[in-house]
Amino acid sequence: MKRWPLYILLFLIFLIFPNEAYALEDNQFITVVNPVRISSYSKNPLDSLRAEYVEIANKNLPATWLLTYDVLENEAMISFLKNMDTKQEMGVFLEVSPKLAKDSGVEYNNTGDWHHAESVFLSGYTQKERKYLLDTLFEKFIFEFGYSPVSVGSWWTDSYSLAYLKERYQILANLVVSDQFSTDGYQIWGQYWSTPYYPSSGHAAVPATTESNKLNLVNIQWAPRDPINGYKNSLYSSQDFSLTSERLDTDYFEKLVRLYASKNDNSFGQVTVGLEADLNPQGYKGEYRKEMEIVQRLSEKEGYKVTNMKSFAEWYMKNFPDLSPPHLIKTKDLLGTNKEVTWYQSPVYRIGVLYDKDYNQTKIFDLRVFPEDTIEPYYLSPNREFTLSIYLASLLDETNNPEDVWTLNGQIQIDYKPAGFSIGAQNLSIPATLRLSPNVSVEENDGRTSVNISRSWYSQKDGVVIKDYSPEATHFFKQKKFIFYLLTRRGWEHFKKIDYIVPKGELDILFKLSTLPKGKVIVYDGECLQCSYHTKLKPAAFGNKRSYVKAYGKHPIVYNSSVFESESREEARKELSKLHASYFYLVKFEDYREVIPFSPGDLGVEKIYANANAEIWRITSSP
Repeated sequence: MKRWPLYILLFLIFLIFPNEAYALEDNQFITVVNPVRISSYSKNPLDSLRAEYVEIANKNLPATWLLTYDVLENEAMISFLKNMDTKQEMGVFLEVSPKLAKDSGVEYNNTGDWHHAESVFLSGYTQKERKYLLDTLFEKFIFEFGYSPVSVGSWWTDSYSLAYLKERYQILANLVVSDQFSTDGYQIWGQYWSTPYYPSSGHAAVPATTESNKLNLVNIQWAPRDPINGYKNSLYSSQDFSLTSERLDTDYFEKLVRLYASKNDNSFGQVTVGLEADLNPQGYKGEYRKEMEIVQRLSEKEGYKVTNMKSFAEWYMKNFPDLSPPHLIKTKDLLGTNKEVTWYQSPVYRIGVLYDKDYNQTKIFDLRVFPEDTIEPYYLSPNREFTLSIYLASLLDETNNPEDVWTLNGQIQIDYKPAGFSIGAQNLSIPATLRLSPNVSVEENDGRTSVNISRSWYSQKDGVVIKDYSPEATHFFKQKKFIFYLLTRRGWEHFKKIDYIVPKGELDILFKLSTLPKGKVIVYDGECLQCSYHTKLKPAAFGNKRSYVKAYGKHPIVYNSSVFESESREEARKELSKLHASYFYLVKFEDYREVIPFSPGDLGVEKIYANANAEIWRITSSP
């Protein structure tokens, strides 16, 4: 009897056992992670933990349990965690609590609410304080379990803390929340879209672009977002789908899991699922149980590999020892509309493209470069706000500004490559942010428009240094008798200018300002001599040195204090009308904050760009 060719045998296996045949596909991962904290949500945290573990153990699933310091201090919970089966991995959840701060000798940032960014994240503390907090947390874990954990996480962990943990404790994996523009006051915007990556040593949201700036650990993302609807509303995710206006169910959860965990045209697929362990015990018998049943079925019937954080990170680092691979996400709208989205991301850039069949229109709604040498706003300076602002500078960003898109007629063919993309059309109207960006070059040939992207950003890593008079010198020159003093040989030392820093975050926003229609820009006429800063140089705004706004923003500026210091709405509107301006430019840095007086509606303004260091407000109507 002749032996059947292998391809015929595989075809018959597929016909007879389709699920088992599908299991021949590899590199498809579902990572289960359950953060464990003690909070006001549950009266008995041990009962909550036990109820969640039952759903994992009954299905024979591996998972990672990330423990806060308060959990490590709870003897009953530690005893239970130590007796979990061997598929379970223990790690650390990097949330700061009053107890952790006290035991670390650090003053807790008591803002009145534990989940304010300034309180709960390491980025709310100085670099020195972060080390104390991390050492106390890890030493406690090692004391309880006898080894050092390799998996950590929080909704945001700054790159300074991650670099310290990598060097001192050799961590392998870090959990971070997927992109969200404003949920819970935490903005994390610009990473790989819901996909793992190696973070940069200077900015944890930026994928490493070279071996020299790579943190050798893997960022995986919590609550992956719907690639269309999740861009505008983060409730469209594997975590909060039931809270959407459609009250979506577990079928939607499965669609998201399949979308991200499936390999498709990539080197692999991966999705992170799980739930915090501080909810009511009964809650784990409902939706969470259904979700874990889906994970179990996908594992047993379709060959998806369920992992904990450690095992996935080890696989990733073995298979991609250099940099993160490019990753393509392409899908029709999971809600059933006639829209189709493509996300492409590489260590050089990310791009989001939407085709709407109803309008026969293609729209590039997100485009940002991943700079080769960059630093996040909280690397040196602690975050002194209730909110978090991790915003990667954009070339296009529809969520930040609805006008910040590139619209093309028809269903346009776009080819993606690691260092740029090409569009199957010529004579296109190129958006100003692309035309003016030194990181982008546009070429037209052979019926196509090619957009080539450089990894070198237009602003320096730490910002730029400018020279200007000291605040003391400025006050000296404003005196009526300053010439008399000079004639009597007093005050000549004030002619020597000093160095100021313009932070990178300001430069990113000023570039966006330079692309906007011409108009006067209002800057605050004020200084802050006593403001604290952790950079080597004082920010220029502290000394009321604002000429850089004109130099880099490419708009005329007008110094003003009367609008900001008005005692009534009517007075503010009256003062604003005198200026005939188009924009406000406001600065933020650590404790220092410039804000629009009263409500935006009172003055007829809208915020169109913002990050941790600056904001642009457009004046939309005449007061």
